[in-house]
Amino acid sequence: MSAILDITNLRVRRSEAFALRIGHLRLQAGKILCVTGPNGSGKTTLIDCLTGLLAPTSGVITVCGQSVSNNLRATKAIIGFVPDDEQWFVKELCAKEYFALLQSIYIEAGVTADTGSNATRLAQSLHFTAFDQQLGSLSHGNKKKVQIIAGLMHEPKVIFLDELRNGLDPLAIIAAEELIKQEATRGACIVAATHDLWWAQRVADEIVLLIDGSVALHEKTATLVQRHGSLENLFLKTIRSRTKIRGTS
Repeated sequence: MSAILDITNLRVRRSEAFALRIGHLRLQAGKILCVTGPNGSGKTTLIDCLTGLLAPTSGVITVCGQSVSNNLRATKAIIGFVPDDEQWFVKELCAKEYFALLQSIYIEAGVTADTGSNATRLAQSLHFTAFDQQLGSLSHGNKKKVQIIAGLMHEPKVIFLDELRNGLDPLAIIAAEELIKQEATRGACIVAATHDLWWAQRVADEIVLLIDGSVALHEKTATLVQRHGSLENLFLKTIRSRTKIRGTS
């Protein structure tokens, strides 16, 4: 079975002190991959490259067989992105206007999904009702709900999430997790960057642990738990081992 997402020899130089390096990483349709690691390990850099926001120094990223770098317009039509910041908002627009704007963009890009009906359905699932309120005046949690709706309304084949749970209340967290699982069942592959080890262990089919820009671990979640008891145990063991090695070098 061919991979929906394929990364080969990726290298991204962000500064003299830091570079992201991934030799090979593949993800199949219907799978959820959680990427975790300490602050500064490269999670955001990876997501930025996968979404086409940052050009890699070298290497190839393909989505559904298309190079992200060489076919940016086409690949953006089939990926969804739920960021952990507000820079994508047009703060003067109300949520209803924002979704209509995105709908017109998706139509122009050739998306055939019923984005309007999907936005309504997603809003109902997330208990979002502030359609007539300007985005800039929304609460943090409602802004996150808007981001989730915007990232999923066009039925993307690959979905990238950055700290999905941030800002959401418990009811919305449960609803968002259910939506993500539904997307995986639909056949989308999902890459979620998170610091929440418990959540990653609970929802992910596979785990990638990044440390200092390199993949320290890529393993199926069930295998990882069987060998180490929990992702938290493995995370702490790996970090302490690296710290000890540095201290004795």
